[in-house]
Amino acid sequence: MRRGENSPLISRSQMEQPAAEVRGSAALDATEPGAHDARREARVRYLALLACINSVSLGYQIGAVTVSNGLVKRHLDLSNAQLAAYEASVNIAAIAGAILSGLISEELGRRKVFLLSAFVFSAGSVVQALSWTYASLLVGILLVGLGVGIGLAIDPLYIAEISPPGGRGFFVTYSEAAISAGQLLGYVIALIINASMGSCACAWRLMLGLGVVPAACLAYAVIFIMPESPRWLARHGREEEARKVLEDDLQWDATRAQAILEDVRAEAAQAPAAGQTWLGLLHLARTKPAVPPRRPFFNAQSRRIDATSAQVRRMLLVGVGTAVAQQLSGTDALFYNYVKAADAVGFSRLWKVYATLVGFGTCKLITAFASMYLLDTVGRRPLVVASAFATTTVLYLLALVFGWATEQRGNSGYESLVILLFYAYVIAFEIGLGPGCWLVPSECFYNDIRMRAMSLATFANRCTTTGVVGTAISIQRAWSWSGFYAWYGSVCLTGAVFLFVFLPETKGKSLEQMYTYFEKITGGDFGAALSASEGGQPALA
Repeated sequence: MRRGENSPLISRSQMEQPAAEVRGSAALDATEPGAHDARREARVRYLALLACINSVSLGYQIGAVTVSNGLVKRHLDLSNAQLAAYEASVNIAAIAGAILSGLISEELGRRKVFLLSAFVFSAGSVVQALSWTYASLLVGILLVGLGVGIGLAIDPLYIAEISPPGGRGFFVTYSEAAISAGQLLGYVIALIINASMGSCACAWRLMLGLGVVPAACLAYAVIFIMPESPRWLARHGREEEARKVLEDDLQWDATRAQAILEDVRAEAAQAPAAGQTWLGLLHLARTKPAVPPRRPFFNAQSRRIDATSAQVRRMLLVGVGTAVAQQLSGTDALFYNYVKAADAVGFSRLWKVYATLVGFGTCKLITAFASMYLLDTVGRRPLVVASAFATTTVLYLLALVFGWATEQRGNSGYESLVILLFYAYVIAFEIGLGPGCWLVPSECFYNDIRMRAMSLATFANRCTTTGVVGTAISIQRAWSWSGFYAWYGSVCLTGAVFLFVFLPETKGKSLEQMYTYFEKITGGDFGAALSASEGGQPALA
């Protein structure tokens, strides 16, 4: 039987959508019968794996610094304050990197931003490895952080722009899994170096210097293998190049490639531009915006200003809010201070602490792989919201157990319970909240504002990380370890409630459908929004 007989390409809910949405959904949705193409999926998977090498670099840096910071402190004779500043510098520089990414990415394109990120990260790794003074060490970590900030926004965004809607959650989650893989790699390599070379100065230099390897691999992939994003090409008037990427690199047939280009063109005509900076983006989100910079509204567009402002505000609320909610869980603060927490409950041997770190890294990677499938089957909203509440619960349990464990230091039963709860935390966080932070912002914005909005979400994420990590030790000293975990449980609960109220379901929708989907949400038509999400649950507010 041919696919058109008794097996319609367009579902009843799609028939109720605008024509541009139906065309985009039918052309792109790989979940429709017969639309899945093995070669295309293999190609997208390959390119997504190459793109997320950038995230491997970040994960490796986290793992290597966690193991090497004691050696660095000893050999460079650093004070506790200097070591804390060194650890915090990567997030401070990442904030600057996120700002830079938003300024240059729409002009340069995705590939050039990848290259810039790889170059800056490589330079930082080399400077750290060759550092003989605290000042040069800080320069190195600041360069690494700058590269991280530039790259964090571009990884999931590029993957989202080359992926079909039915598999976008799966492929974008590669980015989170790559951070986990890099972190595990950093732990393992650093521990091997530490075991084989001992405490000599060459050990920590090698640990940090090896960060250049994934960055160099990314640069090679960008120069020789990875194509430019077809959506970026189409938006910049290079439709023939975009068509070539869609047909030759991404394996779409000519009909579907044409439909994608038409959808990009139709969305550009419908959705107003926001200029080239965050100022233009925020200007557009105002209740009654004036003329945005560098692309004025004409009379026909001005009739849509109020509606557009509501849509952009909701997109920013969802995308930026999800990025912030991830870090309100305190994940970085927990694992940066895990060695100190383990000592507080009486872990007697350092190797045991490092072994549990490797175990957590392995668990995180396995859970990230599981979330790849669940985000496209269960959906974004139920998985991310459930993950946030589960993470909150584990944090409160940690607060309770640490209250007992620190009073009976060295009790093996409490030690085991603490380890089990940390494993529970890793699973609860990584199954939804971890990858959702990057998946939702990468897909909820329409094409003209996506990169600037994604960089704004990254900026907010890194600012939150800096605040959380920077205040962690002060909170612990003021309130004890039990109060430390109770505080982050309360903060995480705030993020969980936010996600429950505002996070919509974006599963299965093409990127070009997001503009009209958020129009339905902000218009208060829950029935239309429910239909547009193909059965998904809309936001509750």
